[in-house]
Amino acid sequence: MEAGKDVGAVMQAAAILRALSDAREPLGVTALARKAEVSPSTTLNILRTLVKERLVALDPTNKTYSLDLGLLELARVMLGKTKIELLRPKLQRIANQYEATVSLWQVNDRQRLLLLDRLKPGVGVHIEFQIAMRIPLYAGANGRAVAAASDVPRDELHEAFAHIRWVKPMTFERYLAEIDEARQRGYALDMGALIKSVISAAAVIPDRDGKPAMVVGTHTFNGQLDDDVLDELGRDIAATCADARVALFGRA
Repeated sequence: MEAGKDVGAVMQAAAILRALSDAREPLGVTALARKAEVSPSTTLNILRTLVKERLVALDPTNKTYSLDLGLLELARVMLGKTKIELLRPKLQRIANQYEATVSLWQVNDRQRLLLLDRLKPGVGVHIEFQIAMRIPLYAGANGRAVAAASDVPRDELHEAFAHIRWVKPMTFERYLAEIDEARQRGYALDMGALIKSVISAAAVIPDRDGKPAMVVGTHTFNGQLDDDVLDELGRDIAATCADARVALFGRA
């Protein structure tokens, strides 16, 4: 088999399971096939196997399908874990791959970000943060990412900007431009404006309603990563946050 090649049957089975997970009631073959975007005949064949493996249950009376308890057996090691524990393996992978400190922040309603967790790379010198520290909601790369994902009035942003302690002078117009750039890219950058000689990238994990719930930030030293790798890192955390949204809050 070619390295990295997707297995069609597995992808279709996963699509069917996700469709059942998103459904509020059991589905028949036709409705399920439409929702999963898999042909009805293929859907039926895959369902027969999933039923046999106890991953999907069949109601023979009305011929509808729903998720079965066999999925709990597969997921038992994940049950009871906190959101932080669920995210940690993905964040540690990023920390190791880019030799970056990775931070996980909670967005609260008091205009602050609360540090929930931070992961350091397995090798090299790293930047340290103290768990439970708080920073202004719109500060740094984290703040630009939150603002880019929110409908924040200009006056509110301007007031928040005025109270942020920047180590590198920045105009409000430049700040707004960088928020727009973050919105287009899917991740935000801070090139040492908040913390001297520290380059940060960040993306948000939205909740089911699309509002920023958490922020993933990465922090490296100035000059540690070239522009191409920094962009790769930003896109990596943006994709990780998108996956995390589905895992933690479900599909919108």
